Amino acid sequence: MATKQSRRKPHGGGGRASARPPILPEDEVHLETGAVKGESVIRFQVRGLPVPQGSLRSWVVNGKPVITSTAKGLGSWRRLVADVAQRFAPTEPWAGPVGIELDFGIPKPKSAPKRRRVWPDKRPDLDKLSRAVLDALTYVIFADDSQVVHLRATKDYGAPGVAVEVRRVSDDDTVEA
Repeated sequence: MATKQSRRKPHGGGGRASARPPILPEDEVHLETGAVKGESVIRFQVRGLPVPQGSLRSWVVNGKPVITSTAKGLGSWRRLVADVAQRFAPTEPWAGPVGIELDFGIPKPKSAPKRRRVWPDKRPDLDKLSRAVLDALTYVIFADDSQVVHLRATKDYGAPGVAVEVRRVSDDDTVEA
């Protein structure tokens, strides 16, 4: 039988200490959401069912290429992420390197066991969920998703949505292995 500690979620405490930057007096904190907007860190939560980026399909009709996405609901999910991010966005998108942490919550299937820890090792793919959020944040928080030099992403069963933390990477930052 699993102990209480082994059932603990990875981002719910226990385990490794978080390297989150401290909240400074000049940071703007939104009490009802817990979101933070500062000079070097932006933290917020988006509630809703995460939709993976998916793959693009293309074909030619009358000599012209047609490109479509295979993910249903992707546009509305990206719009939701961008709308929430816009509330905490800097006046101009950040230039330079950024690091981002994404913690996705997805609904637990009804068929999943109730009394033991189950990991969300099925679809949606974590990399495709991350791509959708990164594309939504482009031109809102940072100028291009190619600026992301550090990415940490998790998915777990829980309330649907994503917790986002974007921070500027300075010259004296080190990359953790």
